[in-house]
Amino acid sequence: QLKPKLYKMADGEATTKPKAKRITGLVLARGGSKGIPGKNIKDMCGKPLLAWILDSAKAAGVFDKVYVSTEDPDIAAVAEQHGAIAHKRPAELAADTSMAFDCIKEFLSLHPEVEVVGIMQCTTPTTHPTHLREAADKIWAGFDSVFSVVRLHLFRWSEVFKQGECTKPLNFVPGFRPRRQDWPGELFENGAIVFFNKELLLEDGCIQGRRCCYTEMPEYLSCDIDLPCDWELAELRVAKHAYQGEPIPSHPLPDFS
Repeated sequence: QLKPKLYKMADGEATTKPKAKRITGLVLARGGSKGIPGKNIKDMCGKPLLAWILDSAKAAGVFDKVYVSTEDPDIAAVAEQHGAIAHKRPAELAADTSMAFDCIKEFLSLHPEVEVVGIMQCTTPTTHPTHLREAADKIWAGFDSVFSVVRLHLFRWSEVFKQGECTKPLNFVPGFRPRRQDWPGELFENGAIVFFNKELLLEDGCIQGRRCCYTEMPEYLSCDIDLPCDWELAELRVAKHAYQGEPIPSHPLPDFS
């Protein structure tokens, strides 16, 4: 178990409660999707796909500002219509081979005032304000990074690379296959949320590490749209389970002074 992190105050006293850092939301949304052309602003249950996460971010009430990093003027327009700030991404960082880390670093280089980055996935429109609030609260509690996971009950087997080679069970004993209700399952990243202190990326080259924890999302809210078949399933989940804009109580914020 990690020991509490100590912070030195102006009077020399040590405390486990640091000054709270403001969180800046960031959505990476390029315009060149190949699997589903125009995916990020394609209509999803009555509004652009991008709008679902931006509306949840606004309702969460935990972000100082929310940016959308894009090279596409149509995506930028949708972002601004839904209360976000469009960050013009260089074209060379909007290619099929572009890495998310490079896009985040480019954003941070132009916004040195940012303390904590809250990455939100446009292609997970079922993310609720409550998930964003939970991640923010854990950052404010002293964690350096928080990411979303989903609990799955899947029996895993080793991959076979040679003809005639046998596969082996990886997370269970075949003679004692547990029932779902008798097994807690395993946690897998679902990519919906990653909040992190910017020093983690700039100094360690990663966005998950140091004091790291997770926020768990239920399986029915965990989706990632990449292929046309993903879109069809996401429409069903969004229509029934996504945040629809209903009023929610305000969320208490920490002292930033």
